[in-house]
Amino acid sequence: MHQAFRWALGMAIVLTLTTGEAQAQYYGGWGGWGGGTAQSNFARGAGFYDLGAGVYNQGTAVANSINEDAILRWNEYMFQSQQEANRRAYLRRERLKQRDANSGSAIHKRVRDKPGDNEIQDGEALNAILDQLANPKIHGAALRMIKNPISGKSIRDIPFESALEAVTLSLHRLTAEGSWPLALQGETFAAERKAYQEAIAKAVEEDEEGEISPETIQALNLAASRLRAKLEANKPADGAEYAEAANHTKALVAISRMLEKPRVEKILAELDKVKETSLGSLLGFMHAYNLRFGPATTDAQRTVYRNLYPVMADARDKILKGAGVEDGDAPAARGDRRHPVDVFQGLHLEHLEGRSTSDQTKP
Repeated sequence: MHQAFRWALGMAIVLTLTTGEAQAQYYGGWGGWGGGTAQSNFARGAGFYDLGAGVYNQGTAVANSINEDAILRWNEYMFQSQQEANRRAYLRRERLKQRDANSGSAIHKRVRDKPGDNEIQDGEALNAILDQLANPKIHGAALRMIKNPISGKSIRDIPFESALEAVTLSLHRLTAEGSWPLALQGETFAAERKAYQEAIAKAVEEDEEGEISPETIQALNLAASRLRAKLEANKPADGAEYAEAANHTKALVAISRMLEKPRVEKILAELDKVKETSLGSLLGFMHAYNLRFGPATTDAQRTVYRNLYPVMADARDKILKGAGVEDGDAPAARGDRRHPVDVFQGLHLEHLEGRSTSDQTKP
């Protein structure tokens, strides 16, 4: 395995599951993003976790604590969050133009079905297809079937950006009043809850206006750490209550990390050695790192988008038809705000916080 891929794919390998067991094989790289067996499910945003060889070598021990259903529900959760983020973005745009909310829906339909060159060049039309293909009703293995060739140079020219608004909305739901586990409710944790809620509210506001500041991300991480420390100092007598609260704080730590800029430079650098890969690998890579298409600002980027859009649209139409999904925008059947807790509860906190993992026994 290339060392450049090992650090980036530690989490992805751990989360590539079949009937609850880790696949002890390498599915990453520009020949295998989104790969695995027909039963494998790639977790959205998994590439954010630099777990390295330590977790890879643990293999099944860690992966068995995260079942396949949890992965599916996490993808559903993030899909729904992205749909809500898209809806808010269209509403903000229409408010600026002093139009009603219905015009936002009309724009979304046009961007999705009949975009103009402007919608293609600003990335919106490509992102609409990306969202449709991320629908959890479509099996993750479908990405492997998109064999359309794409050059490494073209991928290097794509202006990727992180899909942060979906992440901030997820955290906002997890920290809303009434969403805290029983053990974290009450006056004992009032100050810590308030600090986290204020930090995530600021992150949502900054994200809507442009970019989340490093200071706000740091405030979020600090609030999560203090909440976890307070819980350890005030463990409830009921073991089940403690486990629920511990898993909740672990999810807050994990998702907060997804607001940091993903370290994809080494992965993209590998494209210098790859003349050609597939569209499926590109989309799988973007899914793993929760990336989106940013606005094209150079001639090279505009050319890539202009060539990429019709290929993506054709692949989307074939996949939606094969999956029996009408338009790919319909929300998933299940919508439970506890999904992030289910996914991250089996992982060690030092993995989620990006620390070195010399001690694999810590909870």
